[in-house]
Formats: sequence, structure tokens, C-alpha cells
Amino acid sequence: MNWLKGRWQLIALLALFILPTAAAMIMVFSDWRPGTFTNNGDLVQPAVQLDPSTWQNLDGETPALAGDWLLVMPQQSDCGEDCRGRLDVLNRIRVALDKDIDRVRIIVLQPGTRAEPVTEVQAGFLRMSAPAETLERLARHEGAAMAAHIVDYRGYHVMRYAEPLDASGLLDDLDKLLRLAKEEAERRAAEEAVSR
Repeated sequence: MNWLKGRWQLIALLALFILPTAAAMIMVFSDWRPGTFTNNGDLVQPAVQLDPSTWQNLDGETPALAGDWLLVMPQQSDCGEDCRGRLDVLNRIRVALDKDIDRVRIIVLQPGTRAEPVTEVQAGFLRMSAPAETLERLARHEGAAMAAHIVDYRGYHVMRYAEPLDASGLLDDLDKLLRLAKEEAERRAAEEAVSR
């Protein structure tokens, strides 16, 4: 009788480990995806390499952006009241990150063909220009105007946010991304960019 009891315990123990593994394999190989996600912005799938190192700083020497998370605001025309309001919101989001504030930079991206900057210099912002096709791709997506984008520390475009900007949603997504990212990997990415 003890022999039979021991066998059932072994079968139960094996089932405890094998069944979840089999279920996970079925979900992976059948390409199952959850119906809803916890992110607030639009996830860029697959993530696209933007290569921010090719963008030009309008206020002097182009800083090394590798290793920093970027909040990119595309702006194709002069910065009016809506634009200044969005910049203020992005700055408040960055400040709300508290101890992670130094890991994030805000970039106002404008066309490379434009001679004068679209907005005045504000502390904490970088005014940069990019090729017209890059800016057009960031300014609109599927016909909708885009308010802001998150670019990761390796230069991959990972999230986009349509107008009007959902500030609390962007902050929530950015906070999650920063918690999941490894600061050591960000530091290594910055060192590799400097050594090139």
C-alpha cells in the first residue's frame, strides 16, 4: 500500500512540473497573445531602430544619446500654445520620475530642412533635427497625429502616444520600462557609443 501511495506522489509531483511547461510550450508555438495589454501607449511591434546619433543638435555639439531613454516630441511647424503645453507636460513627467530623472532626456525633433528652431531653449530639452522621412514617420501613424514617443537606451522606438497626450499613461509606461531596464546595460551602451 505504501508503494502505491509513493507512486501517486511521484506522478503528482511530475504533473506539477510538466503540465505548466507543456501549457507554456503550446501557447508559444500556437503564437497566442493576451487580448489586452497593460501598456497605455501604442507598442511599436517590431521595435524600430531610429539611430538618434544621426540627428543634429541645433544648439551646438550633438551629445551622446546612447544609454539614455528618450522622450521624443516631433514638431514640424512653429511651437504654438499646444506645443508649449505638451513640452510642459513632458517636463513634468520627467520630473515625476524622481530618482530616475537623469536616465531620461526630452528631445524636440524638427525637420532638418528648417533653418530656425521651432521653439525656444528650455532647461532639460534638446532641440534636434532629423531627416524629413524620419520626422514624418514619427509625426503621424495610421493617419493620427502623434504627441510623443519613447525611444529606449539603444535607440529603439518602443512606444508611441497619439494626440491628445495621455500624460499619466505615458508616465506609467515609462516608469515600468525604467524599472524593468537594467541600469548596468544602459551604462554599457553609453560606454560603447563613446568608444566608437
